[in-house]
This record gives sequence, structure tokens and C-alpha cells, in this order.
Amino acid sequence: MSRPSDDRIIESIRLYREALDETQALYIEGGQLVRGSYGWLGGGDDPDAASLAEQMNELHQGFLMKVFATVVPDASAKNLEQRQLGRVLLEHIWGKSVLGSQLHEAVDWLIRAADDFQWSDLVRPFVELPELRGHWGELETVAMRMATLLTSVDGTVSASDNERIDWMKQQFDIARGRAPETLVSETDTSNARDALKWLREEAKRLREGVGPTAAEKPTPVAGPGGAVGTVAAPRPDDRASDDQPIDERTPEQRLADAKAKLDSLVGLENIKDQITTLTNFLAMERRRKELDLPTSRPSLHMAFVGNPGTGKTTVARIIAEIYGALGILEKGHLVETDRSGLVAEYAGQTGPKTNAKIDEALDGVLFIDEAYTLIDESGQDQYGREAIQTLLKRMEDQRDRLVVILAGYPVEMRQMIRSNPGLSSRVGTTMQFSDYSPEALCRIFELIANKSKYALPTESRRRLLRGFTYLYAKRDRHFGNGRTSRNSLERSVRRLANRVATVEEVTRELLTTLEPEDIEVAGVDPVHLKAMAAEPGKVRVECKGIPQVIDDQQLGTEVQCESCGEPFFADWGEPVLELPAGEEEAL
Repeated sequence: MSRPSDDRIIESIRLYREALDETQALYIEGGQLVRGSYGWLGGGDDPDAASLAEQMNELHQGFLMKVFATVVPDASAKNLEQRQLGRVLLEHIWGKSVLGSQLHEAVDWLIRAADDFQWSDLVRPFVELPELRGHWGELETVAMRMATLLTSVDGTVSASDNERIDWMKQQFDIARGRAPETLVSETDTSNARDALKWLREEAKRLREGVGPTAAEKPTPVAGPGGAVGTVAAPRPDDRASDDQPIDERTPEQRLADAKAKLDSLVGLENIKDQITTLTNFLAMERRRKELDLPTSRPSLHMAFVGNPGTGKTTVARIIAEIYGALGILEKGHLVETDRSGLVAEYAGQTGPKTNAKIDEALDGVLFIDEAYTLIDESGQDQYGREAIQTLLKRMEDQRDRLVVILAGYPVEMRQMIRSNPGLSSRVGTTMQFSDYSPEALCRIFELIANKSKYALPTESRRRLLRGFTYLYAKRDRHFGNGRTSRNSLERSVRRLANRVATVEEVTRELLTTLEPEDIEVAGVDPVHLKAMAAEPGKVRVECKGIPQVIDDQQLGTEVQCESCGEPFFADWGEPVLELPAGEEEAL
């Protein structure tokens, strides 16, 4: 078979470079998020607590190398085009090019060095840190895109290429600690401290050059006069300071940023209204205090009730940021826990364990997921009672330094609060997190897809909306909500990867378009999904707040508003149930 054209190689290099930059941004932004939520774990004076973004940057280098070495495991078997992508990767990692005869040897080293990296280590922060779990889909999709580019860059895709990609998918499943059909628990926060400690130690190891690392390994380059010399790749200390910039935002800027995060959340309109009202009240009370006017401070402890995946943890984190910006809480950080983080196994240990967790949350927010598990209906759970009593005392004694948010299923949470007068008197606000509608699930899916530059044509939108509508109609208390959107995107990207693996001419459009046959909705049989999408349907959309009904085959296109006559983009809509003509007339 003829070699691919120069234009195709150039396009593959451009797409690969984009994926490298996207992966780096994902890790660095993850480090910034981790620092915001968990920087307190290392103590305010710990120098490592200020360099999490750089530590994640170190980790992303190993991840990129591992993806490359998985797809091109045999140095002797790599082709010219794959060596060119290897050159791009080395340039990304080292900040300098490797050309000529030295390129072959440098790529060989890259493949050998990656053998010492473990998938579970490279992706661990996205598995064990709750703040980053929501970005798992982005991490996996960008890895799939890079793997596809590496296998197809030479114009051929072999059976062994597909096997290696499948093997990499399996490693993601194993690293995440689940079988392909099993969800990662979003309430298991006990590993957060260990994961953060590991991240700091691993980054330190990389910086000090203990063990193989892209930041330390020398690579041969042409020296002066054409001689081959050995030059160490730039160390992190050579590139930039190891400390993150100090947050120099004013309280007003921090508050505005927190509000912007809240506004960017899909749906949750009732929650946004409640938080806005509470924020405005607290801001007014702060101004009254500055003017020596009488003030009042209601109980800021809250109950979040709703099914899994409805955004409770995300909203709790935003509330912590708002309270920090308003000066209500000095630090404004969030500590996540559940029963396992408060209740000990032996008598006399639960009180100290609960107090220790509360101490971590002082001057911030303590978020207790599945809080109802602390109360046993039989009344025989003495350890749970001890945790509750300890918590109640601290909620009252340190109400100026601590905000507690109790979260869980609606029925169990209401029973818990009603059954305990101490809780009902201290929990001042209850927020109801409703299940996401089919339209909201689609918007979450697209929001995550857009971060990885995936586009959704009309028929893909129709199929996705039909699938989520079906799941929503059948939902129970275990409905996945936002997780269903993330899982569906992961599955869809995998189907795209399988389809791309059979195509010789790989283009940017092919790599970034989720066609209808790629769309998979977690929990819906693909055959059933296809059949549902074959039926005609209507959706209700809005133009400047004015609702109107259109054919769902217009989703993803510009339509003309029936009211103002102006065109608007109909991205998503609410499904409209159409009754048969006879039934409609009877009504």
C-alpha cells in the first residue's frame, strides 16, 4: 500500500499536538482543582501544597508516554510516521526538538522508559480524588483519540493495532477499579488523603530523578559541529517556579468567580435561586455589620436531598467558595466524608475520629454524604449515635467556624432530620436536588464532549435525546443522572474509536464527530435506541424565553422563531408527547 500523503501526515501531527496540549491542560487544571479542595491536607505551610499543578504536569508526561508505548510497544516495529509523532511527543515533554538520526534512538528510549510506568499510577488522581472523578471521561476520550492517531497515521490499521487499543481500554477499566459495567462510587472519599500524599511523593521522585522519568532522561542530540552530545531535558525548576501563584483575587472577584461556576451548572434552577437569595442576605448582613447596625445570622448548616449524580457535591464546593469570599468562613474549603470517615470500628474511637474530621473542616464546610447511615432505625447503633452527638455539639459550639452539609436520598434524609430534634433545630436550609431531565442530561453530555472537541450532528442529538428520555421515564432512586451522561460519552467515544480503527483515511472531522452509530446510552440496548430514533418526534425549544414546538430533526440547526422571526440555534429541547389524532379530539 502506498504511503500516506504529506498533507495527511501534517494533519495527523497537528491533531496529535492538539491532543497533547489538551491532556496537559486537563492535568494542570486538575491540580488547580485539587489544591483548591485539598491543599489544606498538607497544612498551610507545606511548600508542596502550592505546587499541585506542577506535580500534575509531571504526571501527565508519563501518561502521554504510556499511551504512545501502548500503541507502539515494539521499538523495531515503529514506522516513519509514528516516529514523527514520537518526535512531537518528545518536543512536548522536553521543550526541544530531536532530529536526524538521533530521533530513532530517542523514540526507542521513550518506549522503553514507559514500560516502568503503571496505568494505575498515571491516572490515580482521577480515580481517588472526588474533585477529579468527573473528568475521567475527558481523560479516557483524549487517550483514545491519541491512540487512534498513532495507529492510523501510516494509512493502515492492522488487527494487532486494534488489539492494543482494546488492551488500553481494559487498562482504563482496571485502573478505575471497576468492571466495564460498574460505576465508581462518588461517596468513597477515604482515599483522598492517601492519593494526595502519593501525588506529592511521586512528583518529588520525578523532580529528583529517582527512577525513569521524561523530565530527567538524557536524549542524544546533535551538538556543535555535528557531534553527538548528551543533553538533559529541562527540569521543572528550569522551566518555572515550583510554586503556584498566590491567589491575589479580591473577595469580590472570588465571589464573582464562585457565582459564575454556579451559573454554569446545567439545570438546578431552584438550587441557584436559593443560593443566590442566601448569598444576598449574607452580603447585606456583612454590610450592616460594617455600619454597626444590628445583624442576625441564621443557621448555615444544610441538608441536600436528592438522588446520586444530581450535583450535590459540586454545589457544596461552590457554597464553600462563596462563604470564603464573603468572609463567613476563613478558608472556605470543603471536606468530604461519609460514615466511614466518622465512625470507628471499636468502642471509644468514634468520638476522636469524628472530632478529627471536623477539625479538618474548621473554617470551611464539612460535607457528609449518605448521612442517614449514621442513624440506625433499630436504635442499636451506638457508634453512629456517638458520631451524631459529637457532630451536634461541634455544630453548635463552633457554628461561626463550621458549616455542615448533610446529603443523601430524599426519603431517608427527611426521616433522619425529623427523628432527631437536635438536627432539625440546627439544619436551617434544605435543598431539593431533582433528577436531571432528558434535555439537561443531553446538555451535560455535550458540555463534556465539547471539552474534548467532539461535535454532535442532528441525528446523533436525536438518538441521544431519545435514549435519555427512555431512561428518565424508567428511572428509580438509583438513576445515575449526571453520571449517566458521562458514562454514555465514554461508551460513545469507544464506539467511535472502534469505527475509526477500520478507516484508512483519518481526518479531523472523523476524529471529532460522534455519528449516530457511535451514540451509546448507558443502560439502553443499542438496537432499541436505534429503533426509538427511527420514529418521528417533536421537541419544545425556546427563543428568548418564548416556547415553541419544532420537529426534532431540526436539532443542532438554526430555526426561525415563530414569534420574533429571527433565527436561533436549536441545540436541545424538551420532548413533546404527541397523541394520536382520535385521542386528541376526544380530549
